[in-house]
Formats: sequence, C-alpha cells, structure tokens
Amino acid sequence: MITEKEIARINELYHKSKEGGGLTAEEKDEQAKLRRAYIDSVKANLGVYLKDIKNASEDTSVSGDVKEKVQKAMEKTDAELAGEDKSAANSGNPEISSHLHI
Repeated sequence: MITEKEIARINELYHKSKEGGGLTAEEKDEQAKLRRAYIDSVKANLGVYLKDIKNASEDTSVSGDVKEKVQKAMEKTDAELAGEDKSAANSGNPEISSHLHI
C-alpha cells in the first residue's frame, strides 16, 4: 500500500519536472518506481474489491461478466503502462491520474 508521504513525493517530483531545471536521472528513476508502486496499489485494491462484487440478481453470469471485463481492462492497462514506464522515466509524462500528478 502506498503512503500519503509517497503520494506527496510523487506530486513533488511532478511539479519539479515541470519547472525549469527538470529532474535528475536519480529523481526520474524514483518517480518511475513511485508511479509503479501507486499503480500496483490501486490494482491490488481493485482486485480485492472485485472479489467482493455480488450481483443482486440470481443470475451470477452478470457479475462474472463484469469481473471479466474489468480484468481485461486491467491487463490492457498493464500492457500500455509497460510502454509508458519506459517513456515516462525519460519524459516525465504525468497523465496517469486526474487527481494525482504521477
């Protein structure tokens, strides 16, 4: 689980990357690691939540369909982020979350 301190550091690095000096190579590595930790934390929390999804209907195929669709979306996101992780470390791309600058 990612801490508030780590989230604050993610935002700090984002803002520093947008300033004139940018980030050092070490800071870019730290930023990439923190972003990955944040994404992994969100996915883990979502996975726990998905296990608890229950459908009010007797037809459980609907909840199974929902879980399958979300799982596919998570896999697609993983594939996209694998490519982004490489470029994010180099470019400081912040557009992963609307409320966090990661």
